[in-house]
Amino acid sequence: MKNNLDFTQCKILIIGDIMLDKYYFGKVERISPEAPVPVVNIKKEETRLGGASNVAHNIISLGGQVLLYGAIGHDFFGKEIERMARQKNIGTAFVKSSFPTITKARIIGGKQQIVRLDFEEKMSLLPVDEEEIKQKISESLNQFDILIISDYGKGLISDSLCQFLISEAHANHRPVIIDPKGKNWNKYTGADLITPNVKELSDIVGYAVDNEDEAIEAAALEIIGLYHLTSLLVTRSERGMSLVSPHESIHIPTHAEEVFDVSGAGDTVIATLSICLADGMEIQKAMQIANVAAGIVVKKIGTATLSCEELKESLKK
Repeated sequence: MKNNLDFTQCKILIIGDIMLDKYYFGKVERISPEAPVPVVNIKKEETRLGGASNVAHNIISLGGQVLLYGAIGHDFFGKEIERMARQKNIGTAFVKSSFPTITKARIIGGKQQIVRLDFEEKMSLLPVDEEEIKQKISESLNQFDILIISDYGKGLISDSLCQFLISEAHANHRPVIIDPKGKNWNKYTGADLITPNVKELSDIVGYAVDNEDEAIEAAALEIIGLYHLTSLLVTRSERGMSLVSPHESIHIPTHAEEVFDVSGAGDTVIATLSICLADGMEIQKAMQIANVAAGIVVKKIGTATLSCEELKESLKK
């Protein structure tokens, strides 16, 4: 097995909900006289790629190659996503929809998030747009190692599109890895690997799952059988993560020493896991590296990525 973490030949195809994340950093020194709320004196503003575009950014940051499919609006935020994607060498194939580009603005006072503002409407692709995406993915899928479906539940990943993507990937002998959202997992039937957290696993199995190895295994196996999946990778916050399949279960502890912000950690996990698998690693090794990667990004504020150098350095510890 290679240990040099050279991912330059790894090619990942991603489709999912595209978002723009805006951050306003400032100081809180007083309470507003107008209402009992903090006044944040903004000192810095940052704009970052979010949702599926953060998954793509993570792969690029690790040295891989990516093509990102998704939908953006005919608006300034959509143009900003296009500009940032070009700047970061992310290949894109965006559909322009009549819905606004999903944007989330976070106000940070010190290291504490004060409030989040969401600008979004649940979208649905026009049939002609969905057919265009299906055709383009059919034409390009065999050029990539793995298909990631990054579903944030915003409407892009419909039942019909998701099932088409899974069957098309398997026809091309490409694995499908899904970051899920919501309680409708029928659309994920037949996927190779799905990466829920414990709450998402509880939601889909229909009861509260204790964050213990045996309970995770039992619930995951139930879901694997129900939706004909190959395996589940359950992210378990401070308890690390568990890979469950009908053949074996692997549990590894968390690698995070301190946690500032878990937003985007799931994006890092699925990106790192996918690029490691595309590089030919065994699933257990890929899982361990993805766990270390998540431990790095949760130390950062906001939607974050990591470099190969950071990953190599952390793996030495």
